[in-house]
Amino acid sequence: MKPTKLLVCLFWFLGFFVPRAAFAQQVNFQFAPPPIPYPYFEPKRNDFRLTGGYFTLPGTGINLKGGGVIGSGRHAANERVAFDGQVGLVALNGTVPGFSLPSLQGVTLWSPVNEGDGRLSGVALPMSMNIEVQPINTPRGSLILFGGPNLMIAPLTIETPYHLKRGATVAQSSKFTTKATVVIGGLQAGLQGAIPVKKFQLTPYAMVNMESGSATFDFDTGYNTYIPVTDTVVNIEPFSFSTVGGDILYTPWNLSFGTLFQAASAKKQQSGYKLVLFTVSWHLRKP
Repeated sequence: MKPTKLLVCLFWFLGFFVPRAAFAQQVNFQFAPPPIPYPYFEPKRNDFRLTGGYFTLPGTGINLKGGGVIGSGRHAANERVAFDGQVGLVALNGTVPGFSLPSLQGVTLWSPVNEGDGRLSGVALPMSMNIEVQPINTPRGSLILFGGPNLMIAPLTIETPYHLKRGATVAQSSKFTTKATVVIGGLQAGLQGAIPVKKFQLTPYAMVNMESGSATFDFDTGYNTYIPVTDTVVNIEPFSFSTVGGDILYTPWNLSFGTLFQAASAKKQQSGYKLVLFTVSWHLRKP
């Protein structure tokens, strides 16, 4: 599997706490935390949200699991304008298709032979900021328009058991290590509504992302050889996607329950993969 193709598979779930589609230029509906901390805001009030989650992603050639936390906060300048920010940490590990490259010892070329799947581990650090405009906030509901920059940094490592071969000569088994530092950034914009229903807040939302980035690779053959590669930086071409979703907030406990449905519905969304996702969000409001 080429590194760029592997990265596309990984990015799909690295930002799973954020309502994002899987690098597909289509509209996906999902139960997931809204992109902003609370369904509405009031002058000079501060809102905070802490989201924790766990996921597994088994599929053809891939078996991954992980989890993490994301925190977000907002300060309302007045009844119409607010500012929010978000930062998180998501860790993952598991197996992916083995990956190795030919290497040179002097002028002698050795060919790689993979002995099994690769072991992947890494973290993702998603960050974002928004300016929020609230044109409507009444007892019957509210509407917020938002937009701002986002950034994700993901250092990843893949270790593949393998050995080198040259003709009839076979080297002892070793590990081929691929280290990648992925940086993706761009802009997001959307809207989020809030509909009070007794002790619940229903929060439908829609968002558009425009992203681009790069991936820097470093290879270790595990032998006294080197990789004849001069360019280890891969540009990730600009892409965009749209997301439509919703969440359910139980206001007496300030807990979001909508994400509990993601595990049941996600199994049918991606051909060849079965994403099982569980998240819960806790909200805190301070005057």
